Amino acid sequence: MDNIPGYKQIPVKTWFLRFEGTIPDFSSFEKSVHVSIWQNPNVEQYLELYEKIGGIWGWTGRLLKTREELELILNSDNNEVWFFSVDDKVAGFFELDRLEQETEIVYLGLKPEWIGKGFGLKIIKAAIATAGKNGNRVWLHTCERDHHLALYTYQKAGFTIEKELILLEYYPEE
Repeated sequence: MDNIPGYKQIPVKTWFLRFEGTIPDFSSFEKSVHVSIWQNPNVEQYLELYEKIGGIWGWTGRLLKTREELELILNSDNNEVWFFSVDDKVAGFFELDRLEQETEIVYLGLKPEWIGKGFGLKIIKAAIATAGKNGNRVWLHTCERDHHLALYTYQKAGFTIEKELILLEYYPEE
């Protein structure tokens, strides 16, 4: 993947974080907030939600996959996509990659209209509760191009920085 039309590679500071806290009890969340698994996501519907949530942050990982590659990922036994809903409206989603000893929170985000309304920490805690329910180690990565409070909020939720790297990542040309 060297030269992709419409994208450029840029150096991005990226933090890899592991969860060190107590797994949140999702049953203690307010009744208006809930999560539900998205069984066998349709690629087009998934990409629509992915772009709506990640577009402002330059998410490209799934956009650079072929339809077939993405379909294999979404239908893998290890992959789970969860809706995060408030008052029965989808406010965001998170995606998990479950391995034998660990679970990565691969993607996590809110729709733009839900940002700044106090749901960032709640979706993170919901993702931790879901990812860590089987006792697995939970981890994720974030970068300097994410929301300016992302790293702080992950740390507030119980994540600690395991390592920091500068990686070349693809972002849309502007």
